[in-house]
Amino acid sequence: MSRRVLTGALLTVALAGPLGAQRAPAAGTARAVAQRTLTALAARNAEGFAREASPQDLAAFRAQLLANVQQALGTPQRAQALAMFAPAKSFEDIQKIPAERLFAIYLQTVMNRVAAAGPMTMTNTILGEVTEGDSLSHIVYRQHIASGTSKADNVSLVSLRRTPGGWKVTLEAGQLGMGPPQGGPGR
Repeated sequence: MSRRVLTGALLTVALAGPLGAQRAPAAGTARAVAQRTLTALAARNAEGFAREASPQDLAAFRAQLLANVQQALGTPQRAQALAMFAPAKSFEDIQKIPAERLFAIYLQTVMNRVAAAGPMTMTNTILGEVTEGDSLSHIVYRQHIASGTSKADNVSLVSLRRTPGGWKVTLEAGQLGMGPPQGGPGR
């Protein structure tokens, strides 16, 4: 009987680490915000993702996107650019869209293009967290993507910054195919 108790105790200790790692993170923590963000990404919920983004990064994204849209409106892609932001009918209308909403529109367009390529499932599992001081946190996660018979796993990072509104995800330019980060490649 004591052997069964000892075996049970050892199994409990052995499983406590892996099972504990999958518990829901405490509300309001960087890890909780990262989990909501990764869940929104996997569910192709652009508005949910945008709600978790840093206001500072959303403003920078908005400025860059508006410059690109203004340029596109002077090309044969004008109708396509305007359609992306419907019911906006002009650049002035697009400029009135708040940064969070503008980002969500852009991200949803990207997500829709990916979905049009065929059925795909994505799961994200948080592996750990590295903090820098009390205002910057990096969440390491494994992303598993399956599309038809193709499968891919990669380990990635999402960074969060503490803002007056709580922890918010930083928008790295490379994450969304927007080119090099502001400040150049070595930023």
